[in-house]
Amino acid sequence: MKPAPFEYCRPSTVAEAVEALGSSESSRILAGGQSLIPAMNFRLTDVSVIVDIRRVDGLDSVGCDAGGVTVGAAATQTRVLNDDAAAATVPGLRAALRHVGHLQIRNRGTVCGSLAHADPAAELPALAVATGAVVGVAGPDGERRIDAGDFFLGPFWTALEDNELVTEVRFPAPPDGSVTIVDEICRRAGDFAVAGLVAVVEADAGAVRSARLVGFGLGGAPTRLPTAEDALSGWAPDHPSSGLTEAVMADAAGAFDDIHATGWYRREAVAALVVRAARSALAGSEAA
Repeated sequence: MKPAPFEYCRPSTVAEAVEALGSSESSRILAGGQSLIPAMNFRLTDVSVIVDIRRVDGLDSVGCDAGGVTVGAAATQTRVLNDDAAAATVPGLRAALRHVGHLQIRNRGTVCGSLAHADPAAELPALAVATGAVVGVAGPDGERRIDAGDFFLGPFWTALEDNELVTEVRFPAPPDGSVTIVDEICRRAGDFAVAGLVAVVEADAGAVRSARLVGFGLGGAPTRLPTAEDALSGWAPDHPSSGLTEAVMADAAGAFDDIHATGWYRREAVAALVVRAARSALAGSEAA
């Protein structure tokens, strides 16, 4: 199918993009278009004005410093994936992007576009929550910053207000000595995850010191696992995994059923991923 007729706008500044967004109640931002264009083709969304931000000055930047990585809204996933400085500063970026779709999708899709789309089975929103990323947005009332933990409200639903767009995301560098692990279960490579996990684990002397655990593919938004984080503190490979599994199952109690898996399966899957992540992090700390 083909999309319904729409107007096309290509601004050169963020201010022009905000103004164009306000020109219609059904205007949408186009960055990579990997989610928007198929939805338009299948007439799943009504769009009257497309605001193409790929030519907006500065939005295709990827900036690295000792404190983290800042990714502009037009920077493609492939560009970030291949950026060695970004991978060295925030290793989770490369780890997550390797799971995202296929090469052709990453060549056009953007990091910020994935965050704005807020698919509950996507890796990058979970990474943003796990790493404590901050999303920069611009709108009619100016610019503001939103913590990733407050940005994702539900399936394809974010804290963006009317006529606001994402301009960048800042991923802070992980704590020294930590390991970031992105793991998932999917039917085929490149598919959306049936269930997945992003874990930022700090280990010392053969035991876990602390961890931030975020599941995805469980509910409407990235799911923080606080009970499992507490259970993982002090955990070592010779400890039984049953208590850790029970903690994950409690945190993921709201996991949903669909045609791909039951909620029970998703909870069990993420519990297994948490145990695997802990063992991998401890093995890495011992090797270091």
